[in-house]
Amino acid sequence: MKESDKARFDELLKWAQLRGAELHPSLEIYHDERTKFSIRVKDSCNHGLQSGFRAVSCPVSTTLSFLNALADGPIEISSSYSHTGAFPHTFMQKVPPYVVGRFFLIHEYLKRKDSFWWPYIATLPQPEQINAWALPAFWPEDDIAHLEGTNAHFAIEEVQANVKQEFKQARKILKGAEFPNWQDYAQLLYKWAFCIYTSRSFRPSLVLSDAAKQHVSALLPAGCHLDDFSILQPVFDIPNHSMTAAYSWDTASDPTSCQLICRDAYQPGNQVYNNYGLKTNSELLLGYGFILPEDLPFIHNDYVHVRKRNQGEAAAPESDAQNANPKPKDFLISLEPISRHASLVGSSRVVRQGPKGRLASLPCFAHFEPALVEDLAMTMATREQRAALDRWNAQSGAEPSGNASVQQQPPQELMALVEGIKATLGAKLWADYQRLKEVDGGGSDGGDLPLPGNGNQKLAGEYRWRCERVYEAALESLMEEDMAGRG
Repeated sequence: MKESDKARFDELLKWAQLRGAELHPSLEIYHDERTKFSIRVKDSCNHGLQSGFRAVSCPVSTTLSFLNALADGPIEISSSYSHTGAFPHTFMQKVPPYVVGRFFLIHEYLKRKDSFWWPYIATLPQPEQINAWALPAFWPEDDIAHLEGTNAHFAIEEVQANVKQEFKQARKILKGAEFPNWQDYAQLLYKWAFCIYTSRSFRPSLVLSDAAKQHVSALLPAGCHLDDFSILQPVFDIPNHSMTAAYSWDTASDPTSCQLICRDAYQPGNQVYNNYGLKTNSELLLGYGFILPEDLPFIHNDYVHVRKRNQGEAAAPESDAQNANPKPKDFLISLEPISRHASLVGSSRVVRQGPKGRLASLPCFAHFEPALVEDLAMTMATREQRAALDRWNAQSGAEPSGNASVQQQPPQELMALVEGIKATLGAKLWADYQRLKEVDGGGSDGGDLPLPGNGNQKLAGEYRWRCERVYEAALESLMEEDMAGRG
């Protein structure tokens, strides 16, 4: 780590620890070329750390969010507040909480060393270091072009439009209220704040204790719910993501803080991970700026998100708690059969949604989220087909579980429905696949894209290729003729 970086993070730790934060004495902050700033076990920790250790804790008093804009300062669970807020009343009343939170981060950044949170803000990628913080929605246009034709590209257009509108409306209100130096709240700073929150924040309901929730609820304005915004947690946000890391966020042991408890053992020199939850590569790309490596053992993370036609073409990933609007219903198409254990995100959805009808379990639909097949079946089936489907589903408990062919084979009166669903899915996938191939570049297909020339473009190219493989696997499964004999 550079000396200048070490000085900044040393100052952050000193500031945080004076306010009750803790970093395990056998851990250290370091810089990894691939994963950037991280936390690892010190080489001097001869025997490593066993499962169950507390890696880091973050007191509520050091967090930064919409709550601090309401209190115009740090939150102390034992204190009451009489502040009118960091911004004019009209701004606090008319602007969504998650937007206010981003403006408050800008507010504190503009104060520089006069800000209570400056030791934390100084360790964040700075606004002028655009390449260090820009998520795909704010890449240069030449880089975004390498995602054209993917579901991520549609989500990027949606994010760009939302961010532009949010900023325009909020700053107009700030100007109208004659807030001092309102013009300093520039669009670049809002994009920076958006990316910081998107990639580093946490849901209040997951990281605040019951006592903290009860305390801050008195601050919330009428109609505002706890997860209408998100929270930045200094030091706690440094550990990187591993989707297989065993962990817990403990808010019960100390109601004034959130503690990262690692349930895995780590050897000297090992990077220590947090877990952001089960997110597809599309969600990770748009929300964090990376995708999981293809060669991870016992796991794959390649999916395409799709929405029903009347809901748009592709689903934007759910970032954290920032979006006040409900996430549109989307469905997953998977590289591997979606119910396999290696399909962590897909199989978790299957388990969470509960049992589905037998139609979704046909091998030809193995790469599709069962809820998508069921949704199409309910939309396309005639009254007679629905009745036949109900009878077939009711037979499942009476048939020998070992006879897969008997269980899988649908009755003749449902074959037209099965073929209709296959045709609908096939047409959608083929059109999306062709759109991807049409803009591919640098290959024999002679697409419009040049060869990747920088890190963003290489990442986009890798993501494109992963999407192509998902389409190919799903299309191949739809073309299988023997629906009953393969699983």
